[in-house]
Amino acid sequence: MILEEISCQEYQNFLDQQSHVDFLQSVEQGKRMAKQGWTVEYVQAKENGEIRAAAMLCMIPLMKIFRYCYIPRGYFCDYHDQKQIAEFTSLLKKHLSRRKVVYMEIDPVIILKERDKNGDIVEGGIDNSDVIEILKNNGYHHLPVKPGYDLARQCRYVSVLDLHPSADQLFKDLSYQTRQDIRTSEKYCVKVDSLDRNGLKMLDDMEKKTSERHHFTGMDMNFYYSVIDFYGEENVFAPYAYLDIEAYHNHISSEYERLKKEVAETEEILKTNPSVKKQKKLKTDMEYLNSLQKKLDGVKQLQNKHGDTLPLAAAFFIKYRDQMFYLVGASEYEYRTYKGPYAIQWHMIRKAKQLGCTRYNFYGISGYFKEGEEGYGVFDFKRGFNAVVEEYIGNFILPVKPAVYNIYNMLKKQN
Repeated sequence: MILEEISCQEYQNFLDQQSHVDFLQSVEQGKRMAKQGWTVEYVQAKENGEIRAAAMLCMIPLMKIFRYCYIPRGYFCDYHDQKQIAEFTSLLKKHLSRRKVVYMEIDPVIILKERDKNGDIVEGGIDNSDVIEILKNNGYHHLPVKPGYDLARQCRYVSVLDLHPSADQLFKDLSYQTRQDIRTSEKYCVKVDSLDRNGLKMLDDMEKKTSERHHFTGMDMNFYYSVIDFYGEENVFAPYAYLDIEAYHNHISSEYERLKKEVAETEEILKTNPSVKKQKKLKTDMEYLNSLQKKLDGVKQLQNKHGDTLPLAAAFFIKYRDQMFYLVGASEYEYRTYKGPYAIQWHMIRKAKQLGCTRYNFYGISGYFKEGEEGYGVFDFKRGFNAVVEEYIGNFILPVKPAVYNIYNMLKKQN
């Protein structure tokens, strides 16, 4: 096996032949990282004229004179082949050593053990534990595998929805509560539209509020612009859900007038034909009529404050090959009753199907699956759409210059 540098186009040609590619392994991501200051190289390993492995090497300065190398979502290779991993790793180490790399990190998109939508391990399902042992046998250090969010690294747990079923079947497969929440958004006349580049501040403002509420660091405008610039506007989606206040007002007014007429008719009947059943109906209808009046009063207040539309939620997606990735979501907590996030997700699931996607990747979850644990609400929201949990094998460190790597770790501990 021999290692050779290849061009960006040659790497793209290689990707075109692969059945599974994560957006973080893409040429677009490589160019984006180069813009952010990383040195990006593409390499492939050949044996008897056949490509056996390939990688996008992203390097950044470390300790002033050295470098750190990250291969987003791992390299392309048969991870179950001990001999192939050994040979490719040896070639990578020699190549990276010449680049003054101290250590390399990978986080392969390889499922550790198959899980269902509840996060439970599927008996007799996929099990790639052997990959961990193969990598460890070849000098890789496996970082601790534990649930929870690590904002310094890519998510290890994700929720994914299979889009092969029909839209009708996908809706039937949603949890009862999620179906109800989608119907509630429709009842409230919640609509979904798209934000253009100039409108992304709405998402940014919402995410700032959401991140403060849930105590995490959100994205900034540069993130959104960067993704659009490198992945292309045709592959980036920024939907937002809003309450069409005028339509909602008209809907309630129509219902109010219909019920008001019905109440008057019931009252007339009761004058000449008293009935316990009709009395109960009148009482129920009057209570509902009063609730509709309160809603009309509330809608008038919303109109006075916001005009004809009220933004409820916004999100940010990337379509890459056959997958739709949900990267950012935010909402106005004060108006959560209108179920804006549910309207967005159901809209985008159907959109993804229309675009030919076979996977809808809700992306990161914490890996905790019990109520009250960290990130349970996010997991439960995504589970409601029938998304199954995928747990990846985790992050691996390969020391390229062991002595320098040890010194680096000692200095890190001192700081």
